Amino acid sequence: MKNTLILYFLLLISISVKGQNAQDIINGLKKDLKTNPDAKKTAIIYSDLTWYYSKIDIDSALHYGGKAAAESRKLNDSTLMAQVYSDIGAVYFIKGDFVNSKSNYLSAYKIRKLRKDVKGLAKINNNLANIYEKTHQYKQAMIAFLEALQYFESVKDEKNVSIIKGNIGLIHLKLKNYPKALNYISDVIQFQEKNDFKEELCVSCLNLGNVYLHMQDTINALKFYDKSIKACTAVGNKKGISSGFNNIASIKSEQKKSKAALALYQKSKQVREELHSDLDKANFDLNLALEFTTNKKYNEAKKLLLSTKPIFEQTNHSEKLQKNYKSLITVYSYLNKPDSVNYYLDKLALLDEQLLVSKAEKQTAELETKYQTEKKERLLQKSKAEIAIRELEIRKKETQFLILGLISLALLVIIYLVYRQQKLKNKQQEQEFELKSAIAKIETQNKLQEQRLDISRDLHDNIGSQLTFIISSVDNIKYAFDIQNAKLDSKLTSISNFAKSTIIELRDTIWAMNKSEITFEDLQSRIHNFMEKAQEVKEDIYFNFEVDASLKNIKFTSVEGMNLYRTIQEAINNSIKYAHPKNISISIKPIDNTISISIADDGIGFEMEQVELGNGIHNMRKRITDNGGVLEIISAKATGTKISIQLKKQ
Repeated sequence: MKNTLILYFLLLISISVKGQNAQDIINGLKKDLKTNPDAKKTAIIYSDLTWYYSKIDIDSALHYGGKAAAESRKLNDSTLMAQVYSDIGAVYFIKGDFVNSKSNYLSAYKIRKLRKDVKGLAKINNNLANIYEKTHQYKQAMIAFLEALQYFESVKDEKNVSIIKGNIGLIHLKLKNYPKALNYISDVIQFQEKNDFKEELCVSCLNLGNVYLHMQDTINALKFYDKSIKACTAVGNKKGISSGFNNIASIKSEQKKSKAALALYQKSKQVREELHSDLDKANFDLNLALEFTTNKKYNEAKKLLLSTKPIFEQTNHSEKLQKNYKSLITVYSYLNKPDSVNYYLDKLALLDEQLLVSKAEKQTAELETKYQTEKKERLLQKSKAEIAIRELEIRKKETQFLILGLISLALLVIIYLVYRQQKLKNKQQEQEFELKSAIAKIETQNKLQEQRLDISRDLHDNIGSQLTFIISSVDNIKYAFDIQNAKLDSKLTSISNFAKSTIIELRDTIWAMNKSEITFEDLQSRIHNFMEKAQEVKEDIYFNFEVDASLKNIKFTSVEGMNLYRTIQEAINNSIKYAHPKNISISIKPIDNTISISIADDGIGFEMEQVELGNGIHNMRKRITDNGGVLEIISAKATGTKISIQLKKQ
């Protein structure tokens, strides 16, 4: 036991180091505030202070959370506002104020929903589920956890998947389904140990220790509480450290090792008081009071019991309140205060009566449901009897017409055979017609394909070769004669370049004509070729092109594919020509039932109201409209230009 206490003392020293690291970061942030940063930077610093103070001082965290919320509202920055609300919700959760925690998380949820931030919504669902679990709303907690789990599994975020599965295991623990809880949390811990996720191990090992404790396996419970304390110490999680000490203390108390239990309760209390979490502090004080009662320190026990009683009454923790009243009855009995004993006997009786009424109401509702179910079953049985009587009457009538029915049946069989023969004949004729139509359609398509190939060959062999001849002739003129006239030299260069770009466009047209259908994968390859040529000319521009893997095989007609290719090509050319960007990004991804295409640059941009759009933009809109889509241009001088295209999925 002495060695154990020494270990815990060393852990407390480590905790103070972790707290010091957080304090160093906080000091740095406060120093940044003194440099009079702009409004956006100030709001971000307040938000960071909220998060780091939550590790060491809840009251300070809430103070800076309020400042961050006020600044983000002034800026009308919804992204920052959602993050601040989430941070404040986390601070209130640590404090044990689940009402304010839920309110702030819901505020963040509304903003993220408007922004269609699916990942942010999944994280908030997980946080709300933790609140539901703490307030014993296990059904709502499970629904919220499963919604979050569905998202994180879809994006293969294994870390968040493990966190949520651990939380689901915790619900099974609360529902006393210990085998399921053990399976869930054990699997999660294996994953977290493999990836050295100490912050997550801090919580998971504590929960697994609780599972083993409920299964009366104190050896494994102590083993995982120790693991939890080490992991929590490594990341500076004071709440987890305090909980670990408290749970080990409860085991020592059950083992009648009162001195060790009291020492551990005091260590737990010391760490927890630094966080200013009212509900958790009340829970620890209650355990400490029970230990004081066992050691006949009644005045110390009374002081703790009276301080925790209002908190349990406000938060409606009936189970804790029962323990509190019972302990007060015991304490006042030993202190020889019969009036106080009677007072808390009445309070306990009233609380027990309320719980009995609540239980009775629940049982009454169950009985009512059972009665209604039985009533429906009786009505069903009565209905079945009436149906049986009607069936008997029908059988009598059927017997009377049996002979007539047999004759009718024979006639029907003959009619059916004739009808079936005619139907088979008609079906055979339909199949022959469909086959002929299919053959004709294939022949027509083959002819069209042959015509396309002939046209593309003619374009390539005739116009292509003529354009090549023009380029060669212009280049020969330039190199054969010493042209001193700069205008003439520039004109010849312009003709040569125009002919070269015409050949490139001609090749693109031939490529489209040679295909009956075009996929995004085809377009990606073509656009990559185009960007490589552009990169050779504009080496200072970085190009990025991404197509979601699920869209690569979506097909377009050759006309639709060419329209889309020309639009993207025109957008890139416009960006290179007018915007002078450093980066150009093309992104193609699915959103709901649409395909979203984005061509964005970080160039100089322009004010939409002050610029008259040219024929190039009108042609782009026309091409996308012909494809059944919508094209939108978003530009500002400070942010560059983005062309957004929305197409319906085929």
